[in-house]
Amino acid sequence: MKLSELVGYLNLLDSDELAPDYHAAVRRFQEIAHVVTNHAVQIDEYGSAFTEAIDDIAREFQHAKTALDNLKFNTKEKIATLETSYYQESQRLYEQEMCYETPVYIINRKLNISVEDKILLQARLLQYTDWRLPGLMLRPGREKFIEDLVPMDPLYLVDQHKKLLAPALKSFNIKYRRRLRPYVIDDYEHLDPLCQLPSTQFGLIFAYNYLNYKPMKVMKNYLNSMFDKLRPGGVALFTLNDCDYGHGVALTEQGFMCYTPGHAVRSHCIEIGFEILSTHRGQGNVSWMEIRRPGEIESLRGGQSLAKIVAHQ
Repeated sequence: MKLSELVGYLNLLDSDELAPDYHAAVRRFQEIAHVVTNHAVQIDEYGSAFTEAIDDIAREFQHAKTALDNLKFNTKEKIATLETSYYQESQRLYEQEMCYETPVYIINRKLNISVEDKILLQARLLQYTDWRLPGLMLRPGREKFIEDLVPMDPLYLVDQHKKLLAPALKSFNIKYRRRLRPYVIDDYEHLDPLCQLPSTQFGLIFAYNYLNYKPMKVMKNYLNSMFDKLRPGGVALFTLNDCDYGHGVALTEQGFMCYTPGHAVRSHCIEIGFEILSTHRGQGNVSWMEIRRPGEIESLRGGQSLAKIVAHQ
């Protein structure tokens, strides 16, 4: 049995479709029993018999709930026994295949994002953009999200090859382009992939369609580095291949994305000190997470030159 099938089965067991409200059912029966046993009209022993039957129902409901909980627990254990090989295969895929992907292939690789999710993601970004704070975008590519980040000053654009940065740089006029801070990084060799960038400086770090292709070990390196680069109160917002869902695991089985279960990512974020602000599971293959370095965000800036920044069409 494939891991994606097991995880999909667990998703089904956890869904609202298979989540009976035992307490509501028992409570309703008890309300009926209260009316029957306290009514002025009593027919022989049928009232007390009805009450005893409801007690039996409550016990059987508890047995059913316990059986369902045991089924979920055992499914999770089977998932745990299989996922070790998925972690290993993702690491191998990253080291032996993904490292040879061409800039052209990478730049044309898109996430399947719905209009509703895109609008929501843009709204989340606008919560954190501030001209008084530096911002950082990993793999800007041809994504229009960069236009939502232009208030950040300065705006750092980061990727693993200068050809991957070129489309984003060319989308702006030369004058504004001089204000951008492009950086080429190497996460195949460095434990701190953002080591070239200043520490405790950024108000927002945004990674779209980037960490989806990093195995768990490398994902942790990026999260550690983000914590160091963010100033207190700063936020990181990133998409990931959330393998807490069967669809995410299927993408891993197809060799398209890496195996990164959302619960494992959240656990590491909390371990290194991040606060989890929110997680979102969208349509298609879009999931993202918002995390914050604890503290109050501050800036010493008192003003900024005003100008309208327009991307080339």
